[in-house]
Amino acid sequence: MGEMTAGSAVWLGRFLGVLDAAGRAAALTLGVEQVLDAHTVIVWQDAPADEMVLLVTGWARSTSITPSGRIAMLDIHHPGDILADRPGAPRAATVTAGSTARVRRIPHRDIAAFLTTHPGAGAAFRQSLCAQRRATRRAWWTDPHVPVQNRVARLLLDQEQAFGQDPTHTGGIPLVQRDLAAMLGMSMSLVQTAVSGLRNAGYLEVVSRRIHLINLAGLHLLAEEPPPTQGLRCPLRAENCVVCGEGR
Repeated sequence: MGEMTAGSAVWLGRFLGVLDAAGRAAALTLGVEQVLDAHTVIVWQDAPADEMVLLVTGWARSTSITPSGRIAMLDIHHPGDILADRPGAPRAATVTAGSTARVRRIPHRDIAAFLTTHPGAGAAFRQSLCAQRRATRRAWWTDPHVPVQNRVARLLLDQEQAFGQDPTHTGGIPLVQRDLAAMLGMSMSLVQTAVSGLRNAGYLEVVSRRIHLINLAGLHLLAEEPPPTQGLRCPLRAENCVVCGEGR
């Protein structure tokens, strides 16, 4: 198996994963490559968006400072994701490497040229950035009508799937309970109680600041319904989605 075959599994459903082989190879030559240590800031909130960033390996977290001064955790980014804001606009979030990460910093003009020369790349790009798809996925975790423990189970299953796609990942979900609380928009005490309950019931264990899921079947029962699709199609299946361009 070559690097491209292994990479395709890592990038499944993400920008690099939905490109054809030629488009993926071309995307991996764009811009300038950097290897960043864990905890390195990749982009800063409010800085001008003068380039896009392609995450090739490793993972990263997006955080933002709310008007009240609270730090909100917006999302986790995985290999194959592209991080973009409207050119020239202030960045909406600070993105920080969660592990050693390989990224490509790509000027907007290079992305524009790439999208015009590779069939299908435009649709892959729009849909990889689709705010509607991200909002649908987040709503699955944060549904206020679902009990707290069940919401925690949903988030853990989502992240287990995402981290599990990467064959270079060493196992477990490398998020602490503070991260889970921020992603769910809950207090630390509620999340700690939920995680302790799941651990005591044999659903998971926490070892060296990593969460290991040991009863996936039980967690799926707690989740009550399957997660929204993470594939190419818009989860709302709109014929002409105004956000990602589905059907155009």
